[in-house]
Amino acid sequence: MDDKKIFKSEACGVFELVDAEVRAEEILTAGNSFFDKNYFGTRVLILAPHPDDEINIAGNMILNLAAAKAEIFVAYSTDGGLEVPAEVRAREAITALKILGVSHEKIIFMGYSDGQKLSEHTRKNFKRDLKNLLLELRANIIFCVDFDSHPDHRTLSILFEEVLGEILSERSDYRPEVYKKFAYATAFTAAPDFYATNLRATKKPKLGETDTYDFDFIDRANYVWEQRVRFPVAEICRQTILKDNPIAEAIFAHKSQRNEWNALRILNSDEIFFERRTDSLTFSAKVTATSGDASKVRDFKIIDTKNVDAAPAQIENNLWQGEKINFEWKEAVQVERIVIYGNPLDDAPEKISLRLESANAQAVIDKAGIYLDNVKNFNVELPSRGRPLVLDIEKIFVTRAEIKAVDAGKNFGLAEVEFFANAEPLRKIQPFIKITAKDNFIYSYAVPYEVDKISLGLYRFHVDAPVKISATAGDENILSKVLTDGELILNFGKATEIVVTAEVIGDATIYDRVIIRRVGDFAQIQLKVWQWLDKLRVHKIRKVDR
Repeated sequence: MDDKKIFKSEACGVFELVDAEVRAEEILTAGNSFFDKNYFGTRVLILAPHPDDEINIAGNMILNLAAAKAEIFVAYSTDGGLEVPAEVRAREAITALKILGVSHEKIIFMGYSDGQKLSEHTRKNFKRDLKNLLLELRANIIFCVDFDSHPDHRTLSILFEEVLGEILSERSDYRPEVYKKFAYATAFTAAPDFYATNLRATKKPKLGETDTYDFDFIDRANYVWEQRVRFPVAEICRQTILKDNPIAEAIFAHKSQRNEWNALRILNSDEIFFERRTDSLTFSAKVTATSGDASKVRDFKIIDTKNVDAAPAQIENNLWQGEKINFEWKEAVQVERIVIYGNPLDDAPEKISLRLESANAQAVIDKAGIYLDNVKNFNVELPSRGRPLVLDIEKIFVTRAEIKAVDAGKNFGLAEVEFFANAEPLRKIQPFIKITAKDNFIYSYAVPYEVDKISLGLYRFHVDAPVKISATAGDENILSKVLTDGELILNFGKATEIVVTAEVIGDATIYDRVIIRRVGDFAQIQLKVWQWLDKLRVHKIRKVDR
């Protein structure tokens, strides 16, 4: 093929080099097992502080899960009506969510005022209402805003964690999947990098560079960027123009917010979250300490502040600080993974000892005499800046655990301690894999014609098994390799179109398929023209809305 052939754009997002007589249905498109799943009977809750934040938090996942038959509820904690009447914001939210596949009967307005500094009484009422909502819906999956710079975002994030911590401690019959999202730093105020040849991945926010990212939660808190959860985007949203993109259309529906250009920040090749597991056995343990508030390590909350308008230096840590803390269970519990979070403001790693007492004790005789082998001791280093220590052990049944500080500094403290029966929990969202290039999720992917090879990687969502990568150009097999880790190099040779397929060995239902096409200068120029016309269209929308 050459640049003299006809170029067409297709919904999957790459400018397509095709002969005039080729029918659209004959064009092979990218595919992924993530989109094959049926989530009928799965209840999903989106917790957003304002109308329009539902898109910043989980616009892509709303679209994906609604298409997969999930029952989706969206709850807004405030009316967002300081500058714009609440009824206007509500109408816009209903319109936007209809575009994404959510009916107005599933939209909940909790009715608290935007920007309101909650009195103790109002805070108590809000927690009551939120708790009732969580227990009434009992959503299987919850997407919630995280600790953004906006007071309303912080309030919802903190009180959600408080309320869910209470529920997890009081009940053993409800353990939802929870995904938290910085609605600003990884969406609304992220890099405006949409208009590119191919969709780009959500970038890691940087302190002092990313607007509104005024505390480094990722490098100085409970999150690790490499452990973020990344979900693929729907086929209809993979083009690098906003026209016909339903998420962009939903953003435009919030006319009063005048945030059309923020679509360039929100839309990426992936949508990212940080998962908070709720199946910790700590919630069923009796927790005591020699000093300090032991309940802090089992309340589901890590970052806190009494003043939601606080500057970063005033953000408080939700810590237990003391010398020794104990965990006891009435009946032995199976433990395979232990996760311990330290103090985000502690710049030094801390040495701690962990002691586990198992239920099954056997007498052992050695030179020192007779003793019981029901105790396992670990001397470990707690990472600095609050980053989690993840300790995977051989499965044992535990009745008691003890953590002691060993030569700890003045900033030593524990934000949360989690014991898990299994390294990975059962999830409603099924495992999947995704092929990457330069860490970007790729679907139909264009590279300049002069490029003769590309490095491919693989993102895994709870898939540990080896994956077979194969590539074909027409009828020719040009690659077949088993990938366990790392990346591989794909050489194009003379091919202009290559289909790359990844498939989990032993489970063919988990797969990914991408199409890589080499394109010439004319195709790249044509894309730029389309994007320029797209910008004019968005500019016209803005003028009409004024």
